[in-house]
Amino acid sequence: MKYSKIRLAFTATTLLAGCVSIALAQSNMSYADGAAAVPDSWLLVKKGNPWWYTTKASPTPVALRQRTPTAAEQQVIERARSLVANRPAKAFALLDGDVVVYSETKAPADMESVFHGFSVGKTVTAMAVGQAICLGKLKLDTKASEVMPELAGKALGSATVHDLLRMASGSAEPNPDSTIFTPEQFKEWGRGNLNLVDLITEERVAKAQRGVFSNYKPGELFSYKGTDPILLGLMVSRATGIVWNQWIQETILNPMGAAHSGLYVQDRQQNGLSDGGLRMRLEDWMRFAVWVKRSSKEQSCFGDFVRKAITTQIPNGSSPSTRKMGKLFGGYGYLTWTDNEIAHNTSWAVGWGGQRISWHRDSDRIVIAFSNIENWMPDLYEVARDWNALLSRKTMNAI
Repeated sequence: MKYSKIRLAFTATTLLAGCVSIALAQSNMSYADGAAAVPDSWLLVKKGNPWWYTTKASPTPVALRQRTPTAAEQQVIERARSLVANRPAKAFALLDGDVVVYSETKAPADMESVFHGFSVGKTVTAMAVGQAICLGKLKLDTKASEVMPELAGKALGSATVHDLLRMASGSAEPNPDSTIFTPEQFKEWGRGNLNLVDLITEERVAKAQRGVFSNYKPGELFSYKGTDPILLGLMVSRATGIVWNQWIQETILNPMGAAHSGLYVQDRQQNGLSDGGLRMRLEDWMRFAVWVKRSSKEQSCFGDFVRKAITTQIPNGSSPSTRKMGKLFGGYGYLTWTDNEIAHNTSWAVGWGGQRISWHRDSDRIVIAFSNIENWMPDLYEVARDWNALLSRKTMNAI
């Protein structure tokens, strides 16, 4: 089945806007064929601005295993290979737990490329917030103004961590594409002259979103934009007393077992662009995906948090036709999309231009893709659906 109605509705006005880099948001290449797009020069950049953070390999890097696919898996892999060849994909991987069954890159990308995750980084931020909660530095009911006094008396200051994780801060939508920079701020950010604290506390950003009859209150409305994850990153840094890049290093990259260095976008004050600033090699994105899945099975505070993060916490409209963002997703967890219309029972980290990580909630199946243009995502979701439908090798051995 080709889901023709969904495909026809998959247009630029309803695509996930995500964290669009400044130059990209201003570029003629931000859309192609009516879909979100990123050029290789942004997707595969290996060297950032001098004030960005260079991430480090974990002291205990985790090995990824490989195995030969089963006959049924090979059929799905052949479809994935066809997509890499005929779609604007730059990388594709199919995993069964920590076992890489298939991975491929397309030139100019290779296994040493540093892939920009764009808003896939929002899910990274969610995990970092969960670590802060489980270490007693924040609570789900902590209000933004409690750790960011600059927001006292502003609508955004009343939003709790729980509201922000669900994209339900109740704050304004400064731009129609989920970004919150003005054109001049885009320029200043590119020069390294914009402080994210100044941005997030600006009245234009921090005021309440207006409904038909009244202002929205925190927790009342799902509204996808950069405000909520950026604020969460600032709150974690304030609550822990640790700059964001070090928190990401210590609570995400080290425990997941990163094997290589990467990049994290930040301002000169080391406030991280926590709505999507992480860039890593494909195999380290695999390690992140495996770590999230493994963590979701733990009987612990963090395990409980991850299970909530990858399940629906707030609805995204009643049907594809009513959704402003994320048309193929019926729900949202903690900075993670849920209820995919094609690949059921999955959770997705989603980035502008076709960056995707998928977790199947009832198996260890994982799908990862990086892309230049987002116009082939229904094809990707169909591969994820069929990959998830196969019994894992572990399950087969147990039968």
